[in-house]
Amino acid sequence: MITEAELPAATSRLDPDAMIAVALEAGMVPLAEHEIPVARKLAGDLMQHEVVSVETLLAVRAIQPAAMLVFKDEDQITGVFGQLLLRPSAIRSIFAGEFDALNVDVDYLSHPGEVVGLGYVWGLAASTKRAGAALMLQGQLVRGRLFPDLTIFTRAVTPAGRHIALNRYRYQPFRYPDDELLLRLPEGVVASREREAVAA
Repeated sequence: MITEAELPAATSRLDPDAMIAVALEAGMVPLAEHEIPVARKLAGDLMQHEVVSVETLLAVRAIQPAAMLVFKDEDQITGVFGQLLLRPSAIRSIFAGEFDALNVDVDYLSHPGEVVGLGYVWGLAASTKRAGAALMLQGQLVRGRLFPDLTIFTRAVTPAGRHIALNRYRYQPFRYPDDELLLRLPEGVVASREREAVAA
């Protein structure tokens, strides 16, 4: 369990153009408005969970164009990558258990040029191996190049998703051992804690 006071300070600022450039390098593109129904159906079917409404997607996309990215196999959407970049004001809401990722309060969203307080993986879904590889590369690139000091949250909605988050991406349960809300600290913080644990 990490407390709000222990959260490492983030310094990276939101640069939508840089985010889109990273996405293109990973083989992904921002979700177009006419593609929203297809992307929502794919995510809902694969995650077997309620997904955000069209209205919420449009409201978020108006502020953060790279909030929902898609991967296409021969013009067919086979992967979706949802990411929210939140203002520092959202930290208290998340720690209080009040942040609603389905009905996002857009006042919590970072705007271009603002410091990003937290990241939130909104949803990942892939129906092909190529799409899955693109999602993995996107996560590596955006974190490594743009937000190396950012703490990231996500909610595990399937057992498979939880397993991947814990074992491949080094998330940890946020509040209690079987918590579906997971947290991933910056790599530097994780490495420092591991060194301290070994020394102890």
